[in-house]
Parts: sequence; structure tokens; C-alpha cells
Amino acid sequence: MNLQKIIDEEIASIKKTTKPLYLSLSKVSLGFYRGSSPFEIKGDFILNSKNLNNIPVTVEYNNNLVEIEIDCDEEEINAFLLKDEATLLKAVKKSLTCDSFSDKPAFIVGPPGTGKTKVITKIIEEGLKNGKKILVTSPTNMAVENVFERIDAEKLGLNYDEVVLTIKTDEQELKRFSPENIKANKIAPLLDEIEILEMAKDDLLKTRRESQPKLEMHKSSKEAFETMLSDQKRILSIKISKEKEIKTSLENIQKRINVLTTNAFIKSVASIFMSKKLEELKEQEFLTKKKLTAIEDEIKEINEKIESIDGENKIATDKYKEAKEELYESQNAINKISNKIKELRKNVDKLRADNIYDDVKIVGATLVNAALNKKIQNAEFDMIIVDEASMALVPYLVAVSQSLKEEEKKQGIIKYEHDSSFYQAQNDAIKTALNKRLVFVGDPRQLSPIANTYEMKQNVFSLFEVEDIFNGKKVKNAVFLDTNFRNHPQITQAASNLFYGGMLKSGKVNDGSASLYIKKSNSKMVSSQGSFVNYGNMKVVVSQVEMALKRGRRSIGIITPYRKQALLIEENLSDIKNEYPDADIQAGTIHTFQGKEKDIIIYDITFSPGENDEYIPAAYNGDNSVSETGKLLNVAMTRGTSFFIVIGNIEKILEMKKNTFLKKWLLEIKN
Repeated sequence: MNLQKIIDEEIASIKKTTKPLYLSLSKVSLGFYRGSSPFEIKGDFILNSKNLNNIPVTVEYNNNLVEIEIDCDEEEINAFLLKDEATLLKAVKKSLTCDSFSDKPAFIVGPPGTGKTKVITKIIEEGLKNGKKILVTSPTNMAVENVFERIDAEKLGLNYDEVVLTIKTDEQELKRFSPENIKANKIAPLLDEIEILEMAKDDLLKTRRESQPKLEMHKSSKEAFETMLSDQKRILSIKISKEKEIKTSLENIQKRINVLTTNAFIKSVASIFMSKKLEELKEQEFLTKKKLTAIEDEIKEINEKIESIDGENKIATDKYKEAKEELYESQNAINKISNKIKELRKNVDKLRADNIYDDVKIVGATLVNAALNKKIQNAEFDMIIVDEASMALVPYLVAVSQSLKEEEKKQGIIKYEHDSSFYQAQNDAIKTALNKRLVFVGDPRQLSPIANTYEMKQNVFSLFEVEDIFNGKKVKNAVFLDTNFRNHPQITQAASNLFYGGMLKSGKVNDGSASLYIKKSNSKMVSSQGSFVNYGNMKVVVSQVEMALKRGRRSIGIITPYRKQALLIEENLSDIKNEYPDADIQAGTIHTFQGKEKDIIIYDITFSPGENDEYIPAAYNGDNSVSETGKLLNVAMTRGTSFFIVIGNIEKILEMKKNTFLKKWLLEIKN
């Protein structure tokens, strides 16, 4: 199988091209960006910009505002969005590293109501118990949501950040598993710590600013006392020198007095003159002693001043040192906090940049996201489960299989004991799946992949010849879930005969009541803007809805192959919906109802043969149960749990010369 060639042929066959939509996006919260658009943009797109290439995104639209979820750190993005399948296929082709599946897959063939989701949930539970890291994906958002609604993370011992669900969901319980919430929850404690530390830092900076003038004041005071002390010591030094000088002078005077008083000769010859000189010296001695006393008093006073100033200086110095130490400590604390904040910010940036899928145990994603999201691709899983795999394009499945972990050694067989809450086929399916790494779940007798070329339309069940199971053959690594618990036994029996080789059994007790009805309408189908409508059929549909509501039924689905007919019916049901606000009434095409169920399904054939009964619209030109016609009618029939009502020009269709599967289907219901 040359996937590259198949993709190229499919791209070449897509005639309609879509021009890119240019948007200027701004970040509004972690992972979410918003821009404005005058027209509605909604659904899955591929986003490209200067720094982003082929990013799968889901777009929400409300009041001219476009909201997009992107794993990106940029604040502003000038992006363009592409929606056509060719763009997606180009992106898938670019991501393919191999041309086939990494492992041989296991197949769980599950017709409607056979408990596929229940089985998938059990496979996940058992896989997690055995240490497997699991990716759950599907072409439809709803299928992934259905699986995760049944997973009890707490019961399985999973932490909040070990389960990641990337799909858009309105279920509050599931929103907590979104990548944004998980990243936000991981980052939140760090941001809290940063916030607290920033406040502490601001407080310390404030204290530091307030402490600086006090430090300067203590410093000035200290310096002033030191200057005063220095001045007093200088004066003291002068006074001490003066004191020494006076003492020396006094000593000299006293020596002179002593010399004169001991000189007998002078005393004998000049006593009168000696007395006069002694009197003069005594006067000098007296005055010198007086000077000495005065200077000693001055020195004493200066010493007292020095002692006082020194005491004040010591106090001022201590206060200065204390203020300086406080300032140092606060600056040191500020530096430590700044370094911690820097470290925390690095951790926040790392968490934002980290691959959130690396350390989780289970991931849920749509097939497009799983095939094109590089972070999912690089996360390496032990097991991949694809629900609604029959609807998936094979290249997407191959791309997704590339995210399987490269096994270094052969894994031992997982022993699984049959659970009494599951019937035999379900237990067999669980056992088979647990010992494979790639598990495809689906029903090849329901809607096929939407594609143009034959090779691209081929589903993975056909590729591996799994559909041989409907012929009673045993297919290796494939299990058929053979019991329907959803539909009325009559609906199950008809579906079994038409689509499943009579192998599908009913798990409900047959109480003998009827569930299949035909309501005739001879109205003609007319074209309408590239589609078809049938006004007579619409009136019959509305009357059937009114009748069901009056009988207490509240879950009603109306299916038609044509979008315009569905819109016509919706318009004419608006008054009834207002009258019965508690009722769940929905009209749509078959793709709208894939995976859903209602108590009552009304199927509006819309088509009515004209004069030339050779004309058959594309929706009904299939001649067997495996044609697109057969698959469409199978899905329509098996949506109704209690009643299935067909509306159309039944007799005219049965009289048509051409042998179509529509005729066979109507005959089965009629009988």
C-alpha cells in the first residue's frame, strides 16, 4: 500500500479549494486566542502563521468573535486557517514516517448497541492496571467524549494531571482534563509562590527605602561625635603639652628658690637683695601654680567631655552598625527572593514548554489532532485505541500508529480473567485487545470514510479483510460483538438480517410489541439549491412528531439524506418545540446522528420516483448492504431504541424496475 501515492491521488481529485481565512489573534488566557470575523467560522481547521506550521485547531464562534485553542506562547498571531480536506491530507502526508502500521492491529467489530464503549472502558481500566500508557482517539469528538465520561479517574488511582482530554466538551467534569487546565493547575502553585515572594520583595524594598535615611542619620550622628571627639582630644593634647610646660617652669622656679636659700655666701653678704629676689621668685611660683591648677581643671573638664562624647559616639556607632546590618540583611533577603523568583519563572516557562503528554497515563484526542499534533506524536504510547475506526481515513490511522512506543523487548502476555458483567464476546474482545498495541473499534457496516477516490474510501476493516467475519469466518485478532442491547428486538432482527449475516442477536426481551412502522406519502421530491426537499413528507413527519409527543414520548430524531429537507423539517417543528420545551427533538442528516440514539427515529426517505423511474439519487443507488446506501440505512435504522418509522412513497419505490438495496430494506421492514 503506497500511502503517499493514495494521498496524492486524493488531493488531486478534490476539485473544490478553499481560500485561507486570515485572522489577527490575541491571547486571552493560557492556550486561548481570540479574534473577530464578520462571518461564522467553526469546526476543525489547520492553522499556519510565521512561526506555526500546520497546527490542527478547533474553532469556536460566538457574536462575531472567534476563539481558538493553541499550544503557543506568542501574545499576538497573524494566522491563516485552512479547512479543506486536501490541506489536512498534505499535513498528514508530511507527518508520515512510514507507509504502514507500526503493529498488526486488533479489531473489535461492534454493531450499534453492542457495548463498544463499555468494552473500550474496560480495556482502558485493565491496560492501566498493567502499566500501559494509552491514547484513545476517534474521527468524532463525541466518541472520545463518550469514553471519557465513563472513566473514573479517582477509582483508577489517577492523579488529575495523568489524564489529558484535548477535545472540545461542554461537560464540566471533563473540562478539568484539558491540557490548558492541567498546565494551569501545575503552574498555579508556582505563580502563587511568585506572587507571595513578589509581595515580600516589595515589602523588603519598602523597608529598605525607609531604612536608608535612618542609616544616614545614624552615620551622620556617629561622624559628628567622632569629629567632636577628635577635636576634644586635639585640645586635650594641647592642654597636656601646656601643662607639661607649666610644670617644667614651676620646677625651674622651685630649683632657683632652692639654690638661693641654700647659698650661705649670698645669704651672708647680700641677704637684703636675696630676700627681694626670693620674694620675686615666690610670686612667680605662686602664679605658675595657679596656672597649673587652672590647666589641670581644664584637662579634667576636657576628659569628662571626651568620656561623655565617647559614650554618645559608642551609642551612635552601635545604632549605625545595627542599621547597616539590617540593611545588609534586607538586601541579602531581597537578593535571595529575586533569585528564587527567577528560578520559579524558569520553572513556569519550562512547564509551559514541556510536552504535557510525556508523563500522563491516558490521552483522549480526535483523530486529526492525534495524527498532526507533534507533542502527541512524540509522547510514545503503549496502546492506541481508535473508536469509530471504520469512518477513519487509513492515512490518519497510520500517522497515529507512529506514536506507539518502540518496544525494546517482547511484552509478556497480559492475563485477563473474564468479568461476569460482560458477555462472552465482550470478554473475548477485551482479552484480544489487551495483548495488542493497536486496537481498532468500529462497525464496517456503518458510515465509511468521506473521500473521493476508491483507495481512500477503503476502510481499515476492509484493508485487513475483517469483514469476512460477517460470512461466519474466523478472522485472526478480530472479535464480533454479537449482542445488541440498545434497540427493540424487532429492529435488531431486521438489522441482523440486512447487514450482519443474521449473526446479530438481541439482548432485550421480546414482548411481542411492534417497533417498525411505515407511513406512506405520495408527495414528490423537488430540487432546492443543490439539495432536495419533499413538502408532503415534511407534513407527515410533523404529524408523527405531534402524535408521539401527545403519547408522552420526548426523545425523537428525524433523519433524512438531504440537508435542505432536514432544515425544512426543523423550521416546521419550531412551534412544536416551543410547546414541548422538555422534549428532545432533532432533525438532521445521517452524519448528524452517527453515534447517537433516540427513543423514536423517523426516517424521511424524501426521494419519490417520478415518471422516469430509472432515475435514482446518489444516496439510494447502492445495490447491496455494504454500499454507501446500505450503510446509511443501517445507521438510520439502529438509532431508534424503541421505534423506527419510515416515511415515503413506499409502493412506488417497491414497483421500481431497478433492483436497489433501498427496495430490499423496505421489504424487510414491511414484512
